[in-house]
Amino acid sequence: MRHRGHAGESGQALVEVALTIPLLLVLLVGTIDLGRLSQFDTALDTAARAGAQYGSLNLITADDTSGMKTAAKNDLPSDVPSSANVSVSASSYCTCYGGSTTSCSATACSTSHRLLYVTVSVTGTFSPFFKYFSSVGIARTKTATLEVAQ
Repeated sequence: MRHRGHAGESGQALVEVALTIPLLLVLLVGTIDLGRLSQFDTALDTAARAGAQYGSLNLITADDTSGMKTAAKNDLPSDVPSSANVSVSASSYCTCYGGSTTSCSATACSTSHRLLYVTVSVTGTFSPFFKYFSSVGIARTKTATLEVAQ
């Protein structure tokens, strides 16, 4: 003998599934976007580090800002879309041993050793599948600073 549900319960499971599936799809796409954002951040971070590593090789490469930018751009993986509008900036600065920022002239630190640093910043725009809170992408910046080998 077949058991029949109470009146009005026959479509309840279908309604529950119809209400649950869109929520699960939003959670799935959100999880995928979070993974993509993490991958994008990692790509920018390693690119900034590659540019700083090139600049930190010696005193000559520390002055080669275009070389640092090229090293950073070359390190970006091919799956970073051109719509990400990735830009790279590079610079160098000096401090005296002890922390005070100074000019990079050879005589700048008369009482201590001069330290030279390079900084590379990589900025890009991440475009999620869904525009959660705005119609534009999410701007991300990663910076790497390394001491130059002297």
